[in-house]
Amino acid sequence: MPRHSTLVPLSHDHHEALLIALRLKKGGPASANDRLWPADLHAQIHSLQLFGERELLPHFKLEEDKLFPVASKLIELQEVIYILKGQHARLRQLLAGISVSKEEDTLNELLREFGTLLESHVRLEERELFPKLEIAEAEGKITLPVLK
Repeated sequence: MPRHSTLVPLSHDHHEALLIALRLKKGGPASANDRLWPADLHAQIHSLQLFGERELLPHFKLEEDKLFPVASKLIELQEVIYILKGQHARLRQLLAGISVSKEEDTLNELLREFGTLLESHVRLEERELFPKLEIAEAEGKITLPVLK
């Protein structure tokens, strides 16, 4: 079933997030052909910070302000929303920690943890949250908000 039009922009963001997650878990470019992600640790941190500021944190805000309140109306999604909000908080903490950490081993560990959690977070939204929201909307239980 294709994504509901309201959720398509979020799914597009998720595609980019999964690529970032893969790069972070690998500790460098996703493949030999990946020319967009640096191999240097500090350049990776800079790229992640830019992604966080420009893409990820605004994405979280949109979900938290518009999507999660609608989803929370569904009893079957309340636990999922609780988990997702906790993941948002942890990802924000990790970004902050990465920004201030100086120890290379610690940075590598934080980047891997960030990548692993980001992937898990996206999969939960795509496999649990979005399908249940689409069903609930089709059944007339909720109206998905305009996400802008």
